[in-house]
Amino acid sequence: MERTSEEAKPEEEGGRNKPVGEGKAREGGENKGERRSERGREPAREAKRGRDRTRERWRSEIVFKHSYTAKYKVYIVESEQTQPFLPDMPNAVFQYVVWGSKDSQLAYVYRNNIYYLNSYGDGAKPSALTQSGEEGVIFNGLPDWIYEAEIFHSNNALWWGPDGTKLAYGVFNDTQVDVMTYPWYGSYEDSTNVYPQTIKLRYPKPGRPNPKASLWVADFTQPFPVTEEVMPPVEIKDQEYYLTSVKWIDEERLLAIWLRRIQNSSFVSICQSGDSGWMCRKHNQEDANYGWVDMYEAPVFSKNKRSYFLRLPVADGKAGHFKHVASFDMTSDRKDFLTHGSYDITRILAHLEEDHSVYYLTTLYGFPEQRHLYAVKDLTSDHPREQRCLTCSLDEDCLYFNALFSNEGHYFVLECLGPGVPRIEIRETLSNALVEVLDTNNDLEEALADRALPQIETFKVPLKGGYKATVRLYLPPPLRENEIIKFPMILHVCSSPGYQLVSEKFHIHWGSYLASHKNYIYAQIDGRGSGFQGDKRVQEVFRKLGNIEVEDQLVVTSYLVSTKSYIDSEKVALWGWSYGGYTAVSVLATENDVFACGISVAPITNWLYYDSVYSERYMQSPKPEDNYIGYEKSDVSIRAEHVRGKKFLLIHGTADDDVHLQHSMMLIKALTNAGVLFRTQIYPDEKHALVNVKMHLYQTMEDFLEYTCFKSPERPMDMHNGR
Repeated sequence: MERTSEEAKPEEEGGRNKPVGEGKAREGGENKGERRSERGREPAREAKRGRDRTRERWRSEIVFKHSYTAKYKVYIVESEQTQPFLPDMPNAVFQYVVWGSKDSQLAYVYRNNIYYLNSYGDGAKPSALTQSGEEGVIFNGLPDWIYEAEIFHSNNALWWGPDGTKLAYGVFNDTQVDVMTYPWYGSYEDSTNVYPQTIKLRYPKPGRPNPKASLWVADFTQPFPVTEEVMPPVEIKDQEYYLTSVKWIDEERLLAIWLRRIQNSSFVSICQSGDSGWMCRKHNQEDANYGWVDMYEAPVFSKNKRSYFLRLPVADGKAGHFKHVASFDMTSDRKDFLTHGSYDITRILAHLEEDHSVYYLTTLYGFPEQRHLYAVKDLTSDHPREQRCLTCSLDEDCLYFNALFSNEGHYFVLECLGPGVPRIEIRETLSNALVEVLDTNNDLEEALADRALPQIETFKVPLKGGYKATVRLYLPPPLRENEIIKFPMILHVCSSPGYQLVSEKFHIHWGSYLASHKNYIYAQIDGRGSGFQGDKRVQEVFRKLGNIEVEDQLVVTSYLVSTKSYIDSEKVALWGWSYGGYTAVSVLATENDVFACGISVAPITNWLYYDSVYSERYMQSPKPEDNYIGYEKSDVSIRAEHVRGKKFLLIHGTADDDVHLQHSMMLIKALTNAGVLFRTQIYPDEKHALVNVKMHLYQTMEDFLEYTCFKSPERPMDMHNGR
């Protein structure tokens, strides 16, 4: 299935009819839909003239970050003609359309209900698999907001069986979920637009009711489809839980992973139909002794379906637990680890039976910034657990890789993603031989050769508890280590648990521009709480967000200012977005003289206002008997008075469905009550990614840094003066 967008991917190879979508979606999803909110979609913007009109039309089809609605056409291969996907509904807008596993069967989601076509064409009529769908409340085959954003990271909850006789699907009931509202202002050019509209979105927050998820299977072996609910394992069915992953094992069995709401126990289950209907039996349980459990990925199965492979933590002495490849025997409860050590496996990609190997991406011991493709022999091999690296000696300009394997695993696309200019090639799996170079990005490499790019310096700084922060500095091209000239420094912060700012991945970003064009030093610090260096490090922030990670940013920045003679200690700023915005204002709200100013874009300010899945994963429940005090201490508004005397710019979009404007408004109240003077930039009808105002956003931040924070003598009149 293809849609006419930069994200379109063919679901099947040639030889049969293919629906082609007319919609387009981009990451960051600006939700501009019909007058009434469907899955939280805003009223459509008024189209502007000319080019803008086309642009606004495709935006009206985006729902959330991963989801969209679109009209579809079918391309008839034999006649090379197109026709409406459903001729009886030529103007219908669909939420999802997907081919099945055999022939030309199809499933699609329309108005929150799932429909099935056994064969496209020949006058076939769709069968309704569900009828309970309700706009904004009950989602069939689609994740609701929280499942799309925090669990599936996908626009659908449909899983075809391998032979096309069955379809598993998720149902998400938000009836009990609280409603969050925000205004939609519309176009200032529309004279009829005199009252803002109100958008309603069911958005669960910590300690509040969550959506109820259920798993179902539709069976197409009968004359009419038969649907049946799949019952969770007995260990979890009477508790609050999340459904985190679904994957078919074979034609009759599927594997589902369930997670307790508190996210400290996960259950891998094997589900199949029996005398009592579809039931799931626990095959493995993972519990967190401290912290949380990360179990969101589907397993990789061996070809004979006797084993499956998952990433799980295993202890490595005092260094703590690291994610490694675990092998599970499907016929027993046996679990064996194939890898071990003080490094993290980041993704399991494939299993190839011919060489008894599991292929995976991993960091290297001592080099968490790198990603390499490895293979390890499974337990059926004559040399179990033997490892080999397929990328370690390919090219010194390639230290960060990704790989995409073919269905049978005999070939893979290898993406060299940095630190040099990215390139892509196809390789044969068993021999690792190069088959074809797909792209070398020569044009980009030539363009960069004529640019004065920043100097990059990466090093470690000691932290409490024996940890080390990874630091990267983007230095202005004219900077010389021993010169007297000092430069302003901007620290880019994120600090979200498990996040990694410093890696060997190729990046040209705002920091590159500031360093090369404005002669600012641009810094990034991965301290405690950052990812891909073991569970012990990342879980240091458990139940106390806004504490340790803030301390590390301050300590390391102080170290840089005191040891790097080229940093102007009176011109040190920081900025961040979302969690980074929270970290930025949290740093300013401490009693420190390190930072003169800061910028927070769409910041979280109180974890009680954020979504339940994310907040409870790291902070647990806000109930008095649990971590109420932790939530209270992490509220940055209670420290607002400490921002006094520092220059602060707060930026937010009014239609942010992720980090609601409520966060910034409460912070504004606290700052105002504390007598703190600050600047605010509000963007009407803009979402979390601020996609439509990116130019204005970065010019606003640059202006603040140059003329408020660092006090340059001359200031241009406005942003259109050719700067």
